[in-house]
Amino acid sequence: MFVRKCAAAFFCSITMLCFLSCYSVFYGGTGGVVVDMESTVTPKAGIANVDVYAYTDSSQRDSDYKSYKEGYRFVPSASYYGHTTTGADGTFTLSRIVWKTGRPAFGKDADVSELYLLFYHENYGLTKGSSLIVSDSTSDTIYQELTAVRKTTALSIRLVDVATNAPADSPVYVRIEVPQTTAADASVPARIYEATYTGTGVLSISYPRWQDADRTKTTSPQIKISYYQNAEKNEVSWKACGNPSVDDSVTDYSFLEDGFTLTKEIPGVDSYPLSLYGKRCRFPVPKFSGQCGSDAEDSNGKQITLLVDGEYCGTVTTGPQITGTESGTEKNGRFSGLGSGTWAKDVYPEKYAEASATFKVDGEPTTSPASVTIRSDVSSYWVKLN
Repeated sequence: MFVRKCAAAFFCSITMLCFLSCYSVFYGGTGGVVVDMESTVTPKAGIANVDVYAYTDSSQRDSDYKSYKEGYRFVPSASYYGHTTTGADGTFTLSRIVWKTGRPAFGKDADVSELYLLFYHENYGLTKGSSLIVSDSTSDTIYQELTAVRKTTALSIRLVDVATNAPADSPVYVRIEVPQTTAADASVPARIYEATYTGTGVLSISYPRWQDADRTKTTSPQIKISYYQNAEKNEVSWKACGNPSVDDSVTDYSFLEDGFTLTKEIPGVDSYPLSLYGKRCRFPVPKFSGQCGSDAEDSNGKQITLLVDGEYCGTVTTGPQITGTESGTEKNGRFSGLGSGTWAKDVYPEKYAEASATFKVDGEPTTSPASVTIRSDVSSYWVKLN
């Protein structure tokens, strides 16, 4: 009985060895180019950074293809595949693919096999392809056209100061939320784009090109926008505000509330201008010059102190000053260059902010004038103090 079992085991081993020895292993390579099907140049423009996956088993390729969900990154799950990425001109090479066969096309010396391909790019989705591969060679025969499934729009952002209609001169953080949902899948999370600009900048956003599987309804995303100066509260100098001249729902130029979000529909175009409005909330103190008291010599040597909305903004001393032309006369009790630092206004509905400037002469408040109203767009004033 023992002899029979040993003989059976030996026979099975020999049979298995013979079975395995019937297979031959081959190596080969392939390559080609991936282009944009909608390109209008000749030859068509190549697509850079396309992931090319090569399978020797069609069922594994098809399984990976079916598992892909549009709007998410493709990650293969097959146990074996070749991989490479296209260059700037769309070309690629898969230098070493291994396969085995029990029936080589040219005996044990050479074989031809079919290669099953997947092409993936974020903006073009996942596409099937195939090619023949010849052992011990690297062909250059694959030509694959891809159609974009995503759209990229370059937003030309302009941060506009409503008081001057000029670009803002402070760095402003911009956050844009772009929906990625389609009619087929409402669960895809939005993409967040962030950047900091001083005045102007370009921000490219990406979203699904079509809303339906039949590719008949293009996407015009409703983006959400927020923007603010990313600084300590006491250092913020520019804040977002409304602009009634471009928005009928806005009644004045008041600052937008903290945490605000604006919504804007972006048509599916290559570029789109986007103006975001704001105004200053912190201003340089204007420079004051003027006359204190009469032209008598005893008007010299007086200390003039400036306060803006009650905050100290500098002190100067009066003295003689030549006025008029080169042959002008000397005037006593004159001062100039009074004003330093900044003043702030967190609430004002107009384009320009106003504040109250008051003065002290040798520590005593003036009564004539008791105060002067200053405006944020005026950089200098002349006053007569009594």
